[in-house]
Amino acid sequence: MFYLLSLLTGILECGWIAFGAAHSLPLWQILCYPLAYHIGNLFPKPFSLSRSMLRIMCFLSAVAGLLTFAVQLSEKAVFVLTCIALFLLSAVIQSVRSGLKSDGNRLLKRVFRIGGFALAPLAAVVPSAILLLSSIVAFIALNEYKGEPGILRMTGQNGFSLVMIFHQLHYFFYAHITLAAMSLLLSGVSTAGIVYAALLFCGTWVTYMSVEPIVSQLTSRILPVFYAGHIGIGILLFVMHCITSVPVFIILWLITGLGGGVVYTISARAKATGSYQKDSMTIAENIGHTLGLLTAVGVAAVFGSTSPQIMLVFGSISALLAVAAMALISRKENYHESIHSKG
Repeated sequence: MFYLLSLLTGILECGWIAFGAAHSLPLWQILCYPLAYHIGNLFPKPFSLSRSMLRIMCFLSAVAGLLTFAVQLSEKAVFVLTCIALFLLSAVIQSVRSGLKSDGNRLLKRVFRIGGFALAPLAAVVPSAILLLSSIVAFIALNEYKGEPGILRMTGQNGFSLVMIFHQLHYFFYAHITLAAMSLLLSGVSTAGIVYAALLFCGTWVTYMSVEPIVSQLTSRILPVFYAGHIGIGILLFVMHCITSVPVFIILWLITGLGGGVVYTISARAKATGSYQKDSMTIAENIGHTLGLLTAVGVAAVFGSTSPQIMLVFGSISALLAVAAMALISRKENYHESIHSKG
């Protein structure tokens, strides 16, 4: 069930980007779909709900999905109902997955996530069917949910929460808006364009997944890998905002996963210094996801077709801010170590 839910998360997160591109929707509107999904992702952490409440949300998501199919509605009504359904489904599915993570293999989970991204273009063909099917699967999966309602608080983790937020911001500033822009561009060239864009997005995740298993075998040093990855991706994203050649841009886009893949060093460094708190790190990730997409929606609404280039610059700045935050933490640690050795 865990891997099936992981597959569905990939489809739900990116499927309606393909849907929006296929229907030539405005860029800001396309990005509202993944934003709705990631707002729902806030509910497992920091917000935890009861099983009965999640069942109600699951039922409402099914109703919203059914209405988009069975009733003649305006485009605006379909847009709103779809966003509501994605929000509700994300809250339910992520709540269940959060409790099942300990039973799942991380590599296999990511493989299924990538499979979901590859299948995402199906939402351009059968969007209502996917919403209904996801609601049914989510309702069944709730039988395995054991969470209790409550609110978790994020601690600063001696600054590592801020580093994680900046890291997640750098990715969510550019990733979905780049996928949306590429989907719109390629859909105008070929009817299979949204499929090509989805596969390219999967390619960025393949490079992302390759970093930790390879680099961790080559070196156990954490900070040099963190700095190299974030400075490198900061420079790369800034260069990308100037590129006008589509083939060159695609190659650079595929390489960006290498920078994101060093995310493991943040938790590793926090653990090494005794600052790591799992729930706080997860909350920091979720905050970065949501704020990054929210910013992308706002910029797309104001600047339109030039917004992807702007968000690439934002991503570059955020990656470098993560470097600055980590450097301040290290400086503080060195200062305290120096005081302790002298004392």
